Amino acid sequence: MRREPFEFFRRCAKEFGDIYSVPFPLGGSIIVVNHPDYASQVMDDPVGRYSMIGPGQAAMGMIGAAIPMLEGDKFRQRRRMLMPMFGRRHLARVAEVIADEFVGRVDSWARWADTGQEVDLQHAIAQVTLPAFLRAMFSSSITAQEIHETDVDLRTFMSLMASVTLMSPLPNLVPLPGRESAPRSMWRLWRLTRRLIKDRRRHPVETPDLLSLLLEATYDDGSPLSERDLSMELMILMAGGYETVVASLSWTLALLLAHPDHLNRLYAEVDALHGAVPTPDDLPKLSWAKACFDEGQRLQGHPLNPRFAMEDDVIGGYLIPRYTIVGPSLYSMHRDPRWWVNPDSYDPNRFMDQALVRERPRLAFMPFGSGRHHCLGTGMAYMNAQFLLTIIFQRYRLTFPQTWKPKHHFNFSVTLDGGLPVTLTRA
Repeated sequence: MRREPFEFFRRCAKEFGDIYSVPFPLGGSIIVVNHPDYASQVMDDPVGRYSMIGPGQAAMGMIGAAIPMLEGDKFRQRRRMLMPMFGRRHLARVAEVIADEFVGRVDSWARWADTGQEVDLQHAIAQVTLPAFLRAMFSSSITAQEIHETDVDLRTFMSLMASVTLMSPLPNLVPLPGRESAPRSMWRLWRLTRRLIKDRRRHPVETPDLLSLLLEATYDDGSPLSERDLSMELMILMAGGYETVVASLSWTLALLLAHPDHLNRLYAEVDALHGAVPTPDDLPKLSWAKACFDEGQRLQGHPLNPRFAMEDDVIGGYLIPRYTIVGPSLYSMHRDPRWWVNPDSYDPNRFMDQALVRERPRLAFMPFGSGRHHCLGTGMAYMNAQFLLTIIFQRYRLTFPQTWKPKHHFNFSVTLDGGLPVTLTRA
């Protein structure tokens, strides 16, 4: 499981069916569900029988709690605080800022165009999306060095979270000189978030953004977010707000570039904007770009979306004991031949044919989760992906080495192992 979690869970699904247990050598187990109905019982639970953080909730007072770590009333109240900033109205307000940041940074890729230089586009996309997210959501800018450090630090932070699942090794815990480590990364992230918070308190902005909303928000009893909760919420928002797009868009490009017919159809859709910077009004015209992104997310997958059972339950006739880790393997479900014809092939038409979409069970495809913890930033992720695909292909054509094949790397999110090596030419 540690060596190759993706195909491990898929092989187990083929051998053991829609629900099975993976025992650990020293006791305990993970229970994996592979049917949309069973996944719904876990993901869509409305009463708190399944928790993202489980017994670890006791530590939240010491390190701070972001919305994925909360349950019950605190979760509902925190989600209500954040929802206005991820709704359509606010996304329409920040779209111009995001597109402007994307254009400026993607234009800078011209230094690589027509040189034959191989570039890791996964890394380059991270350098685009992180500052765009900070500017749009926090009205803040950081230096090039801080962008690099924050990218490293957020990936280390996510590696730390991934190690809890036992499907990823612990990041380096020893802070030696000149060597990145989890303690150094966490310190830098904490220092960055504290600086953003202090700067905002000294210099309020006229137009409300996510940071000002968090600073002014109160729970139903009138109490504000604690300083620890503020810092942790900013860390989680930064990681989720840019890293998911980096990983999913990199997978989309890696698969799309190997399929000229799908790529040519995207060129035609992008060319219909006649070089204009995309706006929210253009999103319905970029339906093929969205389908390409969805198909990229489907094949990207995720080895396991775990929850803790907070009380005994029964799924599919099997007892789920309290505190057991249980959840769906998205990689397996997204490639299940019951819901997907030729499941390993890249075909965005799966998301264009509405009859096919309606025939599939709802949770046969769930890149942003489901239920109470469904990702708040889903709308922003789609807008960012459609904008970036448009802006990139308005300017460049991309190719990767003939022998290169994409490989999965689990780091809480699912990135491309070793990055996305491409050469760029001007469109």
